[in-house]
Amino acid sequence: MRILLLLGQTASSLCARELAFDLARSGGVLVSGLSGIDLSSLTVPMIGGIGASAYQAKLEEIRGRQAVENNARMHASYAAACDARGVEFSWLSFEGDPPEVFRAASETRDLIVTGHDTTFSVDPPAALPELVSGLLLLSPRPVVICGDDYRCPSDVLVAYDGSLPAMRALQMYALLGLWREARVHVTSIAADSELATRRAHAAAEFLRSHEVHCTVVPIESSVDPSEAIRIEVIDRSIGLLVMGAFGHRGWSNALFGSTTRRLVERPPCPLFLFH
Repeated sequence: MRILLLLGQTASSLCARELAFDLARSGGVLVSGLSGIDLSSLTVPMIGGIGASAYQAKLEEIRGRQAVENNARMHASYAAACDARGVEFSWLSFEGDPPEVFRAASETRDLIVTGHDTTFSVDPPAALPELVSGLLLLSPRPVVICGDDYRCPSDVLVAYDGSLPAMRALQMYALLGLWREARVHVTSIAADSELATRRAHAAAEFLRSHEVHCTVVPIESSVDPSEAIRIEVIDRSIGLLVMGAFGHRGWSNALFGSTTRRLVERPPCPLFLFH
């Protein structure tokens, strides 16, 4: 098993690192940390006026130095963390276009792990950085997105709506065989109780065919599914949430509408996503 870990300096990035290290300690898992410099983020818009070109060049030079310093700091921090936890050190660095780097690095990895606000830009991260949203669109592999708090998953919640993204995520989770010791709960949320029950049992049947023991928790509710999922995560002390991401039409085709986006922007626990 090979994991690509996106390195960052935010709380969620550090949680992603801990999750990747936990998987590495389970045996047979190699983690490669990725950091780099997004060259497009160094450009400063032209302001205009006398001396504008010189001022723009100076600002871009300062931002370039900041990016180099940040990259060196992440390298040192990751190396020290690997040494402290007895994890084999493997590091990748780049200068250029992150999407192209992700595409190349994903070809030889099984899983991508990142924080929800991880960014390679020198600017503070947005609520949903372009890095993460682009990664979900471009990555051919499942992605685990971490929030600002992390605990080793002892309970896993599968949120299933019967969509193609949900089916793919369920299959990838079962095939990867990670978190085998965790208790697995399967839920489906719908205003119609019969529909929620049918979907949840279908997902559970698939998991059991792959020797994943699970309990079924259908939820009849008309509230926003993202809030219902958050409640389940809190009530059951869930450490990992498995769900489909979105189809080719982007976020408008997300699980339960906008549910995926709301959960990715503020993850209640690590999210295992695949589209």
